[in-house]
Amino acid sequence: MLLLLIITLFCCYAVYELFRPLPVTDQIDVQIPTRTTIAKATLLLADKKIISSPFIFKWTSKIYSFFGNKRLYAGYYRFSGQQSHWQLMRSIFSGKQSFTVNVVYPEGISLTKFAQISAKLIGIDSSEFMKMAKDDSLLKARGIKGSSIEGYLMPETYNFFWKQPTREVIDRLLDEQDKLWDVKFSSLAKEAKKTRREILTLASIVEAETPTSGERKRVAGVYINRLKKSMKLEADPTVQYAIGEQRHLFYRDLEIDSPYNTYKYEGLPPGPINSPGLESIAAAVEPENHDFIYFVAIGDGSNEHKFSKNYAQHQKAVELYRLKKKK
Repeated sequence: MLLLLIITLFCCYAVYELFRPLPVTDQIDVQIPTRTTIAKATLLLADKKIISSPFIFKWTSKIYSFFGNKRLYAGYYRFSGQQSHWQLMRSIFSGKQSFTVNVVYPEGISLTKFAQISAKLIGIDSSEFMKMAKDDSLLKARGIKGSSIEGYLMPETYNFFWKQPTREVIDRLLDEQDKLWDVKFSSLAKEAKKTRREILTLASIVEAETPTSGERKRVAGVYINRLKKSMKLEADPTVQYAIGEQRHLFYRDLEIDSPYNTYKYEGLPPGPINSPGLESIAAAVEPENHDFIYFVAIGDGSNEHKFSKNYAQHQKAVELYRLKKKK
């Protein structure tokens, strides 16, 4: 009889605790990491003073998990005093998150970097991201003529749910560039008689060559002039892409046999080498009209370049650059 009374009192107290408002006055954000157990989740919530009774919460969660065949979902959650312990429990066992994570993809990053950032900030598998990024069915559905979606993802700031499905993340990144292309660049590219892939490839080189907004159209113009003259582009970033390293190049690197080696092969490389931003795409669509065919960094830390119309001028600019680097 006493045991029954104790069980009854415990159940009544547990119900009371579950439906009590959370003991917080402001909104509190909390992350439930991957593979978190009920015990660890309880400690995490208790440390943040989100729950009133860790003991009751832990054991009612275990009962709910067992009889309801439920599991904890990793993710970012936001809780307030307007919610009860029961609502909190249902949230973390259903994965229904109340807010998203802010994810910034910088301009000019590679497909691999997109995967790494997504893995770190969204909690998805980077290898799965890369596998999907090269999936033939995805490429066909998107009309991408290449071996991957390199260059077709839009570098921007996004909001994603923690552990959002990888395909949904990729589709969103692709959709953003699709919208931008259709609104701003599609008609201009047709007028220039250039394909989207050609524009994005040139834009990616421009993006890698200069971070200076005022130079992008001029840099694009240099490469257009070289293409018109059947000159090799000789763009360092394409070789860095070919060797898979962003480092100083040696003469031996310029001999590597890769279609991305623009020191060895004429014309544009097979595809983009990164995901260019808005300004670089605009520069590739409408490059500056001039007679420059060379450029080299000024070397004063400004990230600006000296542009030349012939090789003799360029050699002088290179010598000045070397002198400044020695100082």
